[in-house]
Amino acid sequence: MTSIKRDARAAGTIMRALNVLREAAAAREKMQTRGVALALWDLRPWVADDWLVTFWEAAGSDHAIGRSQGLHAAYNGIVRQVRTGGGDVK
Repeated sequence: MTSIKRDARAAGTIMRALNVLREAAAAREKMQTRGVALALWDLRPWVADDWLVTFWEAAGSDHAIGRSQGLHAAYNGIVRQVRTGGGDVK
């Protein structure tokens, strides 16, 4: 259900985008997908571009361990940015 209240819509968008990124961080294969790109794009108002670029680059890494570490570090940084930037994350 879509809310007509702007803040509720933004919070829903943030939560859906973070869920996509969480699933990407848990995956074992490369995750430079359209869904991840869209989630990162949706988070642009709340997150510094450096974190978004870091997540995207880590998602395409050939090295499995490095990819996992990079994705988790970038995801944690993105969540921290959303929390401090006014996004509504529980």
